[in-house]
Amino acid sequence: MLTKEQFFQIKQIIYDAGKLIENVDEITNQKDIKSKGGISNIVTKYDSMVQAYLVEKLGNLLPDAHFLGEEDGMSDTDTGNGYVFIIDPIDGTTNFVCGFMLSAISVGVALDGKLIAGFVYNPFRNEMFYGIEGMGAYLNDKPISIHDKSLKDSVVIFGQVPYNPELRDAAYELSKAVTYKTMDLRELGVASLCLCYAACNRCAVYASPRLSVWDYAGAYTIIKEAGGELCSFDGSPLKLRSKVSVLGGAKTALSEFLELSKQTAERFI
Repeated sequence: MLTKEQFFQIKQIIYDAGKLIENVDEITNQKDIKSKGGISNIVTKYDSMVQAYLVEKLGNLLPDAHFLGEEDGMSDTDTGNGYVFIIDPIDGTTNFVCGFMLSAISVGVALDGKLIAGFVYNPFRNEMFYGIEGMGAYLNDKPISIHDKSLKDSVVIFGQVPYNPELRDAAYELSKAVTYKTMDLRELGVASLCLCYAACNRCAVYASPRLSVWDYAGAYTIIKEAGGELCSFDGSPLKLRSKVSVLGGAKTALSEFLELSKQTAERFI
């Protein structure tokens, strides 16, 4: 098992990786944007740069670890054996390209197929969320915990599946049903941060009809250690898989959301 010191070394490596992208004003219009399929699915040279930096530094820290990442052909790593770092180098690339200052470096740490730690860092707001199994969840080193609440007591952040247009009608149908049960909806375009926002009570739940494992792996332990729950829209547990619906947040609000999603859950499987 990794030591407490090693976990904090991982956190420092992620802080340092943030320096590669935090000065957004200087890199505007110099991001070498490429399409990965469709106008919404894009990658920049900084996605690759941050991922390469993390692989190098984390690999030096834990030489026997494997890596699963969104970019550069690293998306097929087996997560079932030994340590695996699951990396989204810039979650919210479209936000990054458009200068929204709302993107994150997300790293989940799995051991033998189970997530045991996670780190989600937004360098533009200097907010580092992290959670370590058995050690709690934190925002900038201050403990965070979910206050159980109903949907009506807060907003819901609902991802609108930009990469999967075939799911949009079903997503809009479900989000419309949710609007009548909550204060309002938000869509921020950065799944890892939105799950962390649920962990620190900025929203009741975060819901996305379709995510890849690197979208939620960094936030998974943070939500669990903060006292929240995660599952798919049909209530089934997440098992380090991609192309799954993801729901995370306060237990009561999550249960209420699952009641609303009964009629549409199978369309997101």
